[in-house]
Amino acid sequence: MSPVRRVPLWRGPAAAVLGGVLAAVLGTGLHAQVLYAGDTAVPLGAAGALILSCAVAVFAGVWAVSVLWTAAAGLVTYVILGLFTLDLWDTPLIITDTVLEVQPGIVLAGRIWLFGQALVTIAAVFLTARVLAASRRLDAEGPSLSGGHDHRQRCGGPCVPCPEKNRK
Repeated sequence: MSPVRRVPLWRGPAAAVLGGVLAAVLGTGLHAQVLYAGDTAVPLGAAGALILSCAVAVFAGVWAVSVLWTAAAGLVTYVILGLFTLDLWDTPLIITDTVLEVQPGIVLAGRIWLFGQALVTIAAVFLTARVLAASRRLDAEGPSLSGGHDHRQRCGGPCVPCPEKNRK
């Protein structure tokens, strides 16, 4: 049986907070990129922002080795997005047709970014669970896959190239 992987306790909260803030701020800037094909708005920025948010949340959970921190990163992102929809500044940073007279493309991008975040968080939790399960399964199989020795114990991680394999 493989030993339990220990990670520093600060990794989970740091990953969730920093990842959530990063995804919210960068994604909000990205979601505003709307491509117009004639009169039709194509909110490519909102789709890109959701992909970015999913990637950041999965990274947070994998880095902290816990699905819990993936969900926490998504929650932090969603709370910040909720603040961005409020009229705390001159105008909200995410427009969802609750203020001002706006263009339909901008409203569509705001709605996709805001409401899609909940779905992306759920998807990120499932992705992280699969990645961590596969990692645990490989760890449980032990040194047979690594050429006869345990890379983590002797080399401190995956070795490329492994010094013990190259000895003759």
